[in-house]
Amino acid sequence: MDMAHEGHSLTPFFEPTSVAIVGASAVPGKAGHELIRNIQTNGYPGRLHPVNPKGGEILGLPVSPSVALLPDGVDLALVVLPAEATPAAVRECASRGIRHVVCMAGGFAEVDEAGTRIQQDLADIVRETGIRLMGPNISGHTSTPTAFTSAFFPLGKIRRGTVSVVAQTGNFATHTMKYILSGEHYGVCRVIGLGNKVDIDETDALEYLADDPETAAILLYLESFKRPARFLEVAKTVTRWKPVVMLKSGATEAGRQAAVAHTAALASEDRIVDGMLRQAGIVRV
Repeated sequence: MDMAHEGHSLTPFFEPTSVAIVGASAVPGKAGHELIRNIQTNGYPGRLHPVNPKGGEILGLPVSPSVALLPDGVDLALVVLPAEATPAAVRECASRGIRHVVCMAGGFAEVDEAGTRIQQDLADIVRETGIRLMGPNISGHTSTPTAFTSAFFPLGKIRRGTVSVVAQTGNFATHTMKYILSGEHYGVCRVIGLGNKVDIDETDALEYLADDPETAAILLYLESFKRPARFLEVAKTVTRWKPVVMLKSGATEAGRQAAVAHTAALASEDRIVDGMLRQAGIVRV
């Protein structure tokens, strides 16, 4: 593993110094409110910049009325807007010089043709601007070594651990995480939501975690592989140094159909997946 981790293109997702919350809300219970509350509860030491056209103050933080009026130096934007408003917000972030964006909303290719077109708009923006984008259709991500989370499900303080999770489901960052925190006695290191994988995929995540000194072991839940050949190549290297365990859905026809409905994922032939994982040294459960 020879990557210079501090210079990795995904590092600002997990070690941000200044974060914009686009779609911040003053209304308790809304995603744009609970997300800020989670960040504050976990003691994030960096700067937070809520963005809402109404301005004012949210949870003690001054609100910027637009992305264009954000201060310099924002290195991560969390977009908590409906699907149809997301591409314009992402383009505004790119224009403002924000190079890393997390998109929470569902309503993209997993829903219908209109959602597919919106998702293609996001992909076009990524290609044109060179930004890195996590999502859409995720419930956030977490980095306990830096006391940061973008989860909008009310979680409270997230316990730190050494196992990192890559999940193509929002359930892990919500109900499963809540159970871990309340019913179990271990924590997590990084949690990476993939969602519809417009840009960042399971291979990107695995490459980052391979050289992450805080991560001792990796757990993956996947519904599909975006770049199977590259994934296999990376996994063969990672498993020499760190244990990797995978829960792969789509083992049955019902599971394959569920994956399509959930994230528009086309599940691979299961016996091919089994062979690939054995070659890679990944334990499938």
